[in-house]
Amino acid sequence: MKLRIIILLGNFAGWFSRASKQGSGVMVTGRVILKFDSRAAAKLSEHRRVVLISGTNGKTTTTSLVRVALETATEVASNTTGANLFAGVTAALSSNLRAPVAALEVDEMVVPWALAQTKPDLLVLLNLGRDQLDRLSEVRVVAQKWKFAIQAIPAGCRVLADADDPFVVWAARDCPNVTWFSAGSLGHLDASTCPVCGDILIWKDQGSSFLCTCGFGKPSADWVLSAGELHGPLGQRVAISSAIPGVAAHSNAGRAVVVAAMMGVNPEVAARAVAKISSVDGRFGKLRIGKTIFRLLLSKNPASWRETLATSSAGPKQVLLVVNALTQDGRDTSWLWDVDFGPLSGRHVLVTGDRRLDVSARLVVEGIDHQVVKDEAEAAKSFGSGEADLIASYTAFHRLAKSVKKS
Repeated sequence: MKLRIIILLGNFAGWFSRASKQGSGVMVTGRVILKFDSRAAAKLSEHRRVVLISGTNGKTTTTSLVRVALETATEVASNTTGANLFAGVTAALSSNLRAPVAALEVDEMVVPWALAQTKPDLLVLLNLGRDQLDRLSEVRVVAQKWKFAIQAIPAGCRVLADADDPFVVWAARDCPNVTWFSAGSLGHLDASTCPVCGDILIWKDQGSSFLCTCGFGKPSADWVLSAGELHGPLGQRVAISSAIPGVAAHSNAGRAVVVAAMMGVNPEVAARAVAKISSVDGRFGKLRIGKTIFRLLLSKNPASWRETLATSSAGPKQVLLVVNALTQDGRDTSWLWDVDFGPLSGRHVLVTGDRRLDVSARLVVEGIDHQVVKDEAEAAKSFGSGEADLIASYTAFHRLAKSVKKS
């Protein structure tokens, strides 16, 4: 069967899924295509310049910003809704057959398959940390999978890797065509020991650099984001700003501009386009429930909670935490004990979700005053008129984000 006919069948299946309100249709589209042609992703990548983006946190936001940056010069096929497994990647490649470029978010464990299938021009590695402990391997195991995949990287593929993350550095350092990016990220929740020899890593410069007695350490970055300015290897200087709040969002914006530059796009033009994006797939979108206007934030693991709580601390005094432990969230909630909830001190804190009692127990130990409520509607009644931050785990976030995107 010809691939175009298979794509039509996949699109019909996706339409039916949406029409029957069973889902977005993205995954079923990809599954149908792969069912009839297991090499569809490889075929759909031919004659295209492909960028793969992977990491524990920031994949969806960075992919969306990369797409926006690249679209200043050309059409781009992309999966900016978080569908980053085999079917999601395939569906994205089939979404715009005219586009000469594809920017694809890829799950950490799917990187080896995606490299072999798409033979990309550029692989972007963001970070590695604990996430969904019941599904994903220990961080070092994931880093090792990346390392093996990069050793067999397709000829001509370049790697843009985060110099601030020891696991990423270890995975990418042997690549002959690696470019290092640094935004000066401080410390790493999971990197206490050296990925090479297992000895204790030495963190210096207030946690912005690392080294080990075995010789392993942070490489010199080719691109450095500092004080709102991106410095490149050829003396480039580009002002970077982000309408999405938070340090991580600013770093993602800078990295997206670097990707654009590496793909031949004017970095200053890309930076202006990226700076206009204020929300990605519902993140930081506004949602009215009752009389309360909630700002929606996604948090799913210790690293993302640390960043989100820091960002939220400069926001409204009222905050609602919504934590589930379904399959997509990860059923293991032990990560709650690795999060510093101190930034919630002194705020009006409410807790809901399937695992609200787990969160409540954690906050009691932390000494954070809070109340447990049945759902978001009850929280809105408690908050009343005004604004509040709503920090949600994966399934709760996407349930609520659907309303954000419709409004």
